[in-house]
Amino acid sequence: MSLRTDLHCHSAYSDGTCTPGEIVRMAAKAGIGLLSLTDHDTLAGVGEAVAAGKQQGGVLVLPGIEMDNESPFELHILGLDIDPDNDALNTALRETFSRRRRRNAKILNKLREIGCDVAGRVEALTNGGIETRMHIAIALRDAGFAPDVTEAFKRYLNPGAPAYYGEIRFTPGEVIALIKGAGGVPVLAHPCHIRQNPHRVVEELAGLGIMGLEAYYPASTLGQTEIFVSLAAQYGLLVTCGSDFHGKNREGTPLGCAWRDVECLRKTAAFFTERHSGQVEY
Repeated sequence: MSLRTDLHCHSAYSDGTCTPGEIVRMAAKAGIGLLSLTDHDTLAGVGEAVAAGKQQGGVLVLPGIEMDNESPFELHILGLDIDPDNDALNTALRETFSRRRRRNAKILNKLREIGCDVAGRVEALTNGGIETRMHIAIALRDAGFAPDVTEAFKRYLNPGAPAYYGEIRFTPGEVIALIKGAGGVPVLAHPCHIRQNPHRVVEELAGLGIMGLEAYYPASTLGQTEIFVSLAAQYGLLVTCGSDFHGKNREGTPLGCAWRDVECLRKTAAFFTERHSGQVEY
């Protein structure tokens, strides 16, 4: 099995455009041997992805998730190689789903009040999957209220913008505990996006039990990657890579694009391969 790895991608069950099966088949064509589907706050696509990996052959699919956190700054944590049937995690995800629905209803109402009614477009985009702010941004772009998704976030959805609304979420400590309780490995997602002192953030998360850093990421500069690889070594953490693939919703970041044939990533691939081989089949 190839050690080429992608441990961060999204399907149509959250804010991507491809089915889990399509993602696994694309991974196989790209020579990826280790993949994790990490949809936002949902495990709905995991079963399909794992089954496709077994059918495809040559691709080990780790059940995964990406969870939002209550934080003064945007903070996401990946849960890799989790048990998707864990009761505590699924109970927490049901609560998160309810919070998301409340939040999105508030956002859509705020948008309606300023003349940007996109509720119908958002409903069509989600197609039964979990609704995210990305869907709302896409709807704003498609309705002509912004030239692109990035500008839609800036104009309407980011903190300080007229349609921003935030629900209280689980704290980083709670998220890490939920992931570990489900037998998984908590990893700080895209740390390059965190506009805070990276040393302080990683120190605090390491104290809470974080086990890895996504140091290799499409938007990460060489300098940022070097900092997070160094911090991982300092705190005894895994170094991971992820494309944050979203299909057509985020073009230019194909599966496997963050992979580098370096020792720290080879070690991580070997860690998950050996770890998963000793677990029950989900």
